[in-house]
Amino acid sequence: MIASPHRLLAAWLLLASVTLGLPSRAAALPPIAISSSVARAVVRYFGKEGSQEASEYLAKKGGRELVERVTTSAAKQGGDEAVEQVAIMARKYGPEALAALDNSPSILPIIRAVDELPESQARLALARLSAGATGRELAETTARLGSIALRSELKHPGVGLILVRSLGDEGADLAARLTPDQAIAIGRHADDIAGLASSQRQGLLAMLRNDTERMVAFVGRFVEANPGKSLFTAATTAVILAEPDRILGGDEIVFDAEGNPVVVHRAGLAGRVLEAGGNVVSHVSDRYLRPVYLTAAAFAGAFLIAWMSLKVWQFKKFKGAMTTVPVGPPSIPRWETRTGVWPYIQQTPTFCTSPAVRRASSKPQTAARPGRLPTRA
Repeated sequence: MIASPHRLLAAWLLLASVTLGLPSRAAALPPIAISSSVARAVVRYFGKEGSQEASEYLAKKGGRELVERVTTSAAKQGGDEAVEQVAIMARKYGPEALAALDNSPSILPIIRAVDELPESQARLALARLSAGATGRELAETTARLGSIALRSELKHPGVGLILVRSLGDEGADLAARLTPDQAIAIGRHADDIAGLASSQRQGLLAMLRNDTERMVAFVGRFVEANPGKSLFTAATTAVILAEPDRILGGDEIVFDAEGNPVVVHRAGLAGRVLEAGGNVVSHVSDRYLRPVYLTAAAFAGAFLIAWMSLKVWQFKKFKGAMTTVPVGPPSIPRWETRTGVWPYIQQTPTFCTSPAVRRASSKPQTAARPGRLPTRA
């Protein structure tokens, strides 16, 4: 709801008394008594909702001191032109603009950087700039590098500032290329990269720009395999730049016994699949197949021992039978025919190994006389 002219006039007079520190009777002064165009801009911003909100803001949130500080700082840095630019921003974005400018060491660069952003991003940027020590650091970086610092921080909150602060324009360019997860992974090493020699730093940034995904994957593997170790030292970076194809191809950096970084081969995709399959097979073998194998081996061993014991027992029994000597002469079977009985001379058993038996068997045996069969009546 738009306030009536009388209410706006009353708000301006009240604002003049707050801004100038006049007593309440200063409400009788004409509007021209308001010394600051910034204060008028705040009133016009709140004019969409009514003069009462403007009065409450100035009274409850330290609005008078805020307006005085921003106006004084703008006048020192750029004179009346700077004050007018502050008033334009305050009229467009309200108290958030004053809070952001109050937290900035340099006002004019912040105004120019915010003006380069779309309105939706500008409001978010002002909120980030007014956020205490972090906002002040962002304002310092923005004053040095311009709107790219704000864009980087808006795309990667909490990380974009680190990239830009450490790596400057190259960090801002890198932030524009990275996904949020990639920005977090690289942001952890931004200060280490910034501390490298110029040639090494440029080489690493070129690798990150040209093959971002594989380079970030390598960084993640190194951090996982070497917790607590710094990746981008001068020695390690020299190895990376000397073997970029191997690094991007999946090989790893390890440290030898003396702590020197070396590149070691790591299997490709097929090799990693086979390795993963081997790990699965090994796990299944250890957890399931090995107990079954040991149980089967135990049963097989027990069966083999029992079978061998049986064979030994049978062998001993057979050997005892071989040494047994038959008692008495062997019986002589007879073959009965129609004409008579024919004796059958039984040979000495070959299994008799006794010397006496062998001597007896060597003597010729006399056949019995054949008899005649009785005839039937």
